[in-house]
Amino acid sequence: MKTNTNKMSFFYFFSFLKQYKKGVLVVIFLMVLESLVSLSVPWFAGKFSKSVLENQKFFDFGYKWLALIWLSLFILQAILRFFSTYKINFIGAQILTQLSCRLYDHIQLLPVKYFNNNKKGETLALLSNDVSIISYFLSGVITSLVPSLLILTGSLVLMASISLTITMIIICMVPAFFILLKVLGKGIKPLTEDIVQGQATSVAIASENFGVIKLVKAFSRENVESNRFKNNAYKIQELRRKQLKIQAILSPLIQLLVTSGVLMVVVVSAIHYQTGKLSMPDLITLLMYGLLFARPMSALANLYGQVQQALGASKRLINVFNMSPEPIDNAEGQQNISGNMISFKNISFSYNSNDILLNNVNIDIKAGETLVILGQNGKGKTTVLHLLMRFIEPSTGVITIGDTNINEINLSVLRKYIGFVSQDIALCDGTIMDNIAYGYPQATKEEIKTVAIKAGAHEFINELELGYKTQVGENGVLLSGGQRQRLSLARALLAKPSILLLDEPTSMIDKEGKQDFNSQLATLLKDQTVIIVTHEKHLAEIADRIVTIDNGKLVDIN
Repeated sequence: MKTNTNKMSFFYFFSFLKQYKKGVLVVIFLMVLESLVSLSVPWFAGKFSKSVLENQKFFDFGYKWLALIWLSLFILQAILRFFSTYKINFIGAQILTQLSCRLYDHIQLLPVKYFNNNKKGETLALLSNDVSIISYFLSGVITSLVPSLLILTGSLVLMASISLTITMIIICMVPAFFILLKVLGKGIKPLTEDIVQGQATSVAIASENFGVIKLVKAFSRENVESNRFKNNAYKIQELRRKQLKIQAILSPLIQLLVTSGVLMVVVVSAIHYQTGKLSMPDLITLLMYGLLFARPMSALANLYGQVQQALGASKRLINVFNMSPEPIDNAEGQQNISGNMISFKNISFSYNSNDILLNNVNIDIKAGETLVILGQNGKGKTTVLHLLMRFIEPSTGVITIGDTNINEINLSVLRKYIGFVSQDIALCDGTIMDNIAYGYPQATKEEIKTVAIKAGAHEFINELELGYKTQVGENGVLLSGGQRQRLSLARALLAKPSILLLDEPTSMIDKEGKQDFNSQLATLLKDQTVIIVTHEKHLAEIADRIVTIDNGKLVDIN
């Protein structure tokens, strides 16, 4: 997915509406028809009144036939509203689906740095709350403006045809209506933004806590985390109280303004009736048009708040869309990699300018060599692997595979060429077979079994009641740490990578299992270029070369 980030604004989201132009035009046509029917109802009411009160026929129709026509208009109005409502709601659902999918695709392509800097819950709130606000605004709010304006204009014109004086009274009240709306509406925008942000924070807190629920329980943090969630919830409640207070003031004031206007119209109409300037049928028609005129005015009262809410949601979405994704589909990138030799040339990296983690690193790793980077946590060992995977970019320097700068290689090709077993093991909520075949779904059962044997996972899998069809739970919660590590290794091996990166591969395996794992790795890694990051010295036994990180540099251990 490509997004023109330079020109993106609130109006970018209208492109989603354009894709359903035909459907929207049909909906607007149906709404216009319904509006015309609505405008004809008071007119028929006047003719009906004239037929009853003055015993006048309309096109040879008595009041009984006029009543049937009147009823038919109500039925037609209901049918038109059903079809327009269903159609526009389904268009809204389509926009919601498309926008959420496009946002998901974009977020998925963002660099790892985005996920490190943003809470998962806030991202989930974008995908659930903000896209819903935008889709409803585009489908439900924008499209309703045409019929609302038509009813406003039509009502005024038809009222003016009966009494220009009364119509002018109503028109003079419109500016007062919008001034009141503007003054009270100023406080809604910041409150709406704060409420949406608070809701995103609630999702973030819940997502974070449920993700580490064992940690919460292990340290008896239930009350602490509950209070954290409650504090945020009560902050949102207070913001909503202020918002509802403004809305509560706005609603009766608008109602007071409208009812005062209606009362004024009634009084003036009554005076005109008494002086003979208005007949009773015209008076009834005029009052019904006044009530019809009030309906779109109420809708416009809510429009300001809906616009502010949509602007707030669009701002957050645009901030994400404006972030540059990884060039994973760069067609110009080199599609083939020749050779397994890895070279770090003058590589420096820091997460912040005050703390240089890697400083002018230079190292060549021969094809087929097993390199162990030994040392304590926090020295930059894992960073070396992340640089090679291009999860992060170096501050200076070049990394090559063979003779090719990895920045010139198609990112998807690069990551398929390299097998990566992370210390932070990630498993999907599926079966063991699903997880091993995650990166190579076309694998046969025999291929899956073969790599499971190589990774030392086949034995424990066979001991499970359902074997390879055993469910692992969300992120492998139903398996032990060592079992998850072996599955992660099997998954990497199934893709038959030319280069294999192992980040603390035995950190969750017991002492006896580590010795078995050593012998398995020694046999397994003969034909690949391998980099193992660890703080456990027993893995040095299988290394062709051992280095450590000292003052940001990779130094050989003799």
